[in-house]
Amino acid sequence: MMNLWQALSLGVLQGVTEFLPVSSSGHLALAQNWFNLQESLLSFDIFLHAVSLIAIIIFFFKELKKLTFKQLLIIGIGTIPAVIVGLFFKDSLENLFHAPTLVGVALLVTGINNLISNKLLKEDFKEKEITAKKSLIIGIFQSLALIPGISRSGTTLLGSLGQKLEKKQAFNFTFMLAIPAILGALVLQILDLTKESVSMPHWSLFAVGGVGALIASLASLGIIKKLIKESRFLPFGIYAIGLGIFVIVSSVI
Repeated sequence: MMNLWQALSLGVLQGVTEFLPVSSSGHLALAQNWFNLQESLLSFDIFLHAVSLIAIIIFFFKELKKLTFKQLLIIGIGTIPAVIVGLFFKDSLENLFHAPTLVGVALLVTGINNLISNKLLKEDFKEKEITAKKSLIIGIFQSLALIPGISRSGTTLLGSLGQKLEKKQAFNFTFMLAIPAILGALVLQILDLTKESVSMPHWSLFAVGGVGALIASLASLGIIKKLIKESRFLPFGIYAIGLGIFVIVSSVI
């Protein structure tokens, strides 16, 4: 059974890794494995992802209020790839959570993505219009993050920088695009929750995990905004590659 310390740890881990480019799904899969938590944590996972969504809305509230219908439409177009992958490959991707070696390989990919982003952040891209085509391409990058170990923020940011968006613009669009993606994932998870009988953790675990996730999420958004501005993604690349190697080695010996 999960205890308060584990709930707090998973909440903080979710908040930190959901927005920093190191993969929340990969870290949560590994943490649950290392904590030896055998019971279903679907309801707790859903709750933590909902808290992360609330954190994005709080952080970007001013920007969200200014969105025009055209901008909302562009975000909707960018969400299409994740919807398609989520609907047709959801079960297959979820099975990867139980394969630490594959999560390790995905973390290596995340690390390489961060190293590429670190190089692109040093380019002097100018702010430009985000077209439907650019949004769709960035959305394809985001859809890859449904693989455990692939960072949503890191991969989506790489796609945004690859389309030569200016730093602040790339940061804003990366997390604006995350809102419908996380919301869609929540809907699918809730549907799964209604189809199976799962035990609900005690309310205190939700409270402790939720507070940890919210504080860590808001702090992480502030940190990544600062590091994007300063073009400092190298540490994330080194960390993800190092963790990926550690996971692969530890799972085969």
